[in-house]
Amino acid sequence: MQKMTLSAARRTAIAATGLDRPRPAQVTARHLKSTFARLGLTQIDSVSRVVRAHYLPFFSRLGPYPRETLDRLLYTAPRMGVEYWAHAAAFVPPETWRHFEQSRTEWWRNDYGQRHPETGAAFRELQASVLDALEDGPKTARGVADVVDHEIPERHRGHWGWNPSQVKMALEALFAGGTVSATGRNDHFERIYALPRDVSDVLPQTPLAYGPSQAPELSLVDPAASRQRGISGTENNVLELTRIAARALGIARPGCVADYFRQQRAPTDEAIRTLLETGELIEVDVEGTRALKWHTARTPRRVDARALLVPFDPLVFYRPRIEWLFDFHYRIEIYTPAKDRVHGYYVLPFLLGERLVGRVDLHRDQAADTLRALKVTWEPGEEHAEELALELCEMAKWLGLGAVDMSGTHLPLS
Repeated sequence: MQKMTLSAARRTAIAATGLDRPRPAQVTARHLKSTFARLGLTQIDSVSRVVRAHYLPFFSRLGPYPRETLDRLLYTAPRMGVEYWAHAAAFVPPETWRHFEQSRTEWWRNDYGQRHPETGAAFRELQASVLDALEDGPKTARGVADVVDHEIPERHRGHWGWNPSQVKMALEALFAGGTVSATGRNDHFERIYALPRDVSDVLPQTPLAYGPSQAPELSLVDPAASRQRGISGTENNVLELTRIAARALGIARPGCVADYFRQQRAPTDEAIRTLLETGELIEVDVEGTRALKWHTARTPRRVDARALLVPFDPLVFYRPRIEWLFDFHYRIEIYTPAKDRVHGYYVLPFLLGERLVGRVDLHRDQAADTLRALKVTWEPGEEHAEELALELCEMAKWLGLGAVDMSGTHLPLS
């Protein structure tokens, strides 16, 4: 088994995700496309403390770029990506979306209430009505609710966070099952649901893709029926998703690979064994830890990275991986009560060279035309205020802001 130092493993991981490359003087659509292809996904999140989460991984790698160009690539034909529950909500390339058939045939385990003895049949009828509503064109959940009648009791509203309506739940069930897709998001960041034919520039027309009369059957896939379909196609889908994840990570432990697209461990481990047999994955010993290295992954001798990473960046979104590689314990703290927060509300790791050297609680204060680093916490032995200031100033300019406030120091931008 090959041996690697942790330093070499870190450099391999950083290079695989594209953070080791010099930022181009002018970012084009080609740069955005190649970055998206390298990552394999970009996660979506509704929090806009700085900017919507899916914009930041591109900035971290490319520097300032026109966000409207990324919007065009994601929301207009021919679409670079399509939204799906890949790693949470995420944009993935259309060819990757096609490999999620396992998710679409096994998500019955979380059936949104279709099996409820009292309301299940009514819920499936609601799904049929929801599909009928989308026949007229793409709509948000609110738009669908305006034209759909239903008598199922609404979900209890006592939960502190996500309390969807029954219409929203019906749409989400169909979305998870591949029967409904999305054309994009509106100005309020609401998902715009659509029949796959309305996203036909990227999605295939399949029996799983549309048809109101089929809704009750499609919305509740029975495990026995799933097994009757045969497992060869499912195995191939898992293999392809594992291949994409392993390439995007560069070096990883098996759990890291499975998490990339939120796959189950057992089929992922089987796919890993296949990739080891083909030589696409290579077993390595990283200072006593068994890891998997993609066969063409680069290990640069030196990495000159400098980037603030959104909490949902592929380099850091699987926290056990960065604890292993970077010895960096990281939590976002959005859902932590204010009195219990250690590093802040919306905390971005700061990558410098091959190390995660600090954490920055960042806030885009639009009213004050300022990007605020509300709290900066350095790792032991690390303090790089000048480098962080340079990165914050570049980000502020990209966001159209006129100043940076860093730990009480006001830095106007010329």
